[in-house]
Amino acid sequence: MTSPAPHHPSHAIGHSAAATPSLRFGCRGNLSPAIRPPVQVCPGASSTSQLRSSGSGFSPTRHGSAFTLIELLVVIAIIAILAGLAFPAVQGAMGSAKKAQARNDVNQLAAAVKAFQLEHGRLPGSGTNDGKAPDNLIAILTSSNSQNPRGIVFFEPKIAKGKKNGLSTDDGKYYDPWGKEYSVLLDYNYDNKIKNTNSNQTNFTTVIVTSTGGSTNTNSIISNVK
Repeated sequence: MTSPAPHHPSHAIGHSAAATPSLRFGCRGNLSPAIRPPVQVCPGASSTSQLRSSGSGFSPTRHGSAFTLIELLVVIAIIAILAGLAFPAVQGAMGSAKKAQARNDVNQLAAAVKAFQLEHGRLPGSGTNDGKAPDNLIAILTSSNSQNPRGIVFFEPKIAKGKKNGLSTDDGKYYDPWGKEYSVLLDYNYDNKIKNTNSNQTNFTTVIVTSTGGSTNTNSIISNVK
């Protein structure tokens, strides 16, 4: 009886090794193109150098952050559209602010004239018929003079920059926000009626202060102090 051949582990191991390709793993090892192991991370080596050395063909791409011409044109177009939409709104807000300022000015000036009349028993200036107030009306209401000997300050206008929106230091006249002089009419015949030459209407008061509102008489801003 023939005894079975002894099993030698070394032969099995050698046979298995011959059937399996030999692989060399390392940070920069040259590998067979048929089999490429996963990339191994080596201590002290950057990820970019590891990927490049692995032979995987990976190359990092630097993406620029600059706008393209089309993107730039689109942004400019959007800004232009928004500016076009906002411009009428800004103009309207500025116009409303000017009208509010003018309305405040005419009422304050009319109230100052009323206060002067109450203090002195007469209107500033002189005349027998309804008419335009004297050119130095603001000086009469703000400083000591022959018509205001005690120098009582009835009116405190703000100083204008040039000839717009305030008292001009050049000619002493009082200008509205549109750069036009305020019109002041006084009831010198003291019948408590004044015909407003700007609107052709009769107002029952002793003083009318008017701003044309930067346009026509139909948009005039008239004091409402009785």
